[in-house]
Amino acid sequence: MKGVKYYDWNVTLSYDADVTMVVGARGIGKTYGIRLQCIRDYIKNKTRFVELVRFKNELSSVQTGYFDRIETNDEFKGKIFKTDSNFAFIADKPDDENKKPKWELLGYFLALTQAQAIKKRTFDRVKRIVFDEAILDRHDRFHRYLSREFSILANIVDTVSRERSDIECISPRIYLLGNALDVMNPYFMAYGVGVPKYGFSWHRGKTMLLNYVKDDEYSKEKSIDTVAGRMLAGTEEGMNSNNNEFSQLNDDFIMKKTKAAKFIFGVKYSGNTFAIWEDWTHGYYFITGRIPKNTPKPVFAITLDDNRINYIAARRAEEMLRGFTEAHYAGLIRYENISLRENFKEVLEMFGVR
Repeated sequence: MKGVKYYDWNVTLSYDADVTMVVGARGIGKTYGIRLQCIRDYIKNKTRFVELVRFKNELSSVQTGYFDRIETNDEFKGKIFKTDSNFAFIADKPDDENKKPKWELLGYFLALTQAQAIKKRTFDRVKRIVFDEAILDRHDRFHRYLSREFSILANIVDTVSRERSDIECISPRIYLLGNALDVMNPYFMAYGVGVPKYGFSWHRGKTMLLNYVKDDEYSKEKSIDTVAGRMLAGTEEGMNSNNNEFSQLNDDFIMKKTKAAKFIFGVKYSGNTFAIWEDWTHGYYFITGRIPKNTPKPVFAITLDDNRINYIAARRAEEMLRGFTEAHYAGLIRYENISLRENFKEVLEMFGVR
């Protein structure tokens, strides 16, 4: 698109935040710009990068063509690049075509699901850790966040950086890139972001810098000058894609539990606790985050990580929750807050809700 300015990393990098999250429309150059910086780092001081994906089967796709645009644009004259076996390499272009390049290790490609497996591997001089597509579309059935994803990311950062407070070492910097798709993502929740405002903002004691990018010129041109932009104009997906705007969460199902509601059972899943209440008078079920003390009613753990529960109890939980999904489709469930609603969706999806 003619005349559009692409994302400028210079100001963002000047903050030198531990964790930087950039939320901007697709195509503004977030990913391209940070890749350029990673290469500049290595050329200047031999520090390396890590490129993250969620699942191991995504590694090959992210590596394919990773440097194509950079080489096409001849961003680093005299340099050539390649990826191989989940590593990135850089070399000086030989002045003689019969000479082989002397490849140097530039970076690593890793999946979050490899967090445990990579603990015995050695990573050297890692400076920047980049996770693209950190925010998922909450309507996407085929991609989902990992259980305890934020903690997994923190563990990987620890593994690849080997940072220690008692000796001089390279302090890693983490970059989470995404689009305005879902405010209930694990990173906003971990840093208490809520619905963000455009511009730069610090979170959790200035340990995370968020840049929520508003580019009116880019949005206007994309919605007019591209086929996809025109197709999505006026839709919720169009707001996310063209305007980089978070869709408004429907709060019709947010309601405080009534006094007449009775606790019927509890659920533990992925570190979260859900209390299920029933109010026959008003015809609603309520979900809260606190289970009554000393209740005689059952509390079910869905996974072994939540509680070493036996198979019989797990089967009983399945029977109760499958019946409970009917209440969801009938619109009879009310939630204490938005966070509970979004988290409980995962439980319902396990038992048939789509």
